[in-house]
Amino acid sequence: MNETLDINSLSRAADVPVRTIRYYLAEGLLPSPNGRGPASSYSREHLDRLRLIRRLQDAHQPLALIKSRLAGLDPAGVARALAEVEGEVRNEPRSAADYVRRVMARSSQGETTPETPPTHGTDEAAASKTPTRSTWERITLHPDIELHVRRPLARADQRRLDALLEQAKRLFIGND
Repeated sequence: MNETLDINSLSRAADVPVRTIRYYLAEGLLPSPNGRGPASSYSREHLDRLRLIRRLQDAHQPLALIKSRLAGLDPAGVARALAEVEGEVRNEPRSAADYVRRVMARSSQGETTPETPPTHGTDEAAASKTPTRSTWERITLHPDIELHVRRPLARADQRRLDALLEQAKRLFIGND
């Protein structure tokens, strides 16, 4: 595709709303278009970047991480990263049960599952910012109210949580 696209054509080709494209431009996830106003035109690079952003979001990566991954990539790097991600998507499990089977098969074969998503095409500084997995605890405060807590907690946060749970217990006792 050597042709250029207007924003509406780009939106249809990438299956991304025009408003989202404008947001990505403002946030620096996409390079500026050629031209200004209604005469703005977008290239294959814009389309590839939009597709890559979509695939990374489908993999539950936050925009801040996506932005850092895209920051140092030229158009060829974006195309390579998109090809890698699309290859990974084809190998994604179709359901949670498929995922569990795959993880169990890996662990029975002695393979380990990576703690964080791969950071293809990023430098070490960006890779070190990749969030690690965390464990969440669900605490039922009342039959219709839950509190979700990421573990482990620092001591001071644990004390605050204990105080909060005591307050909740007093609040909900007798109010059933």
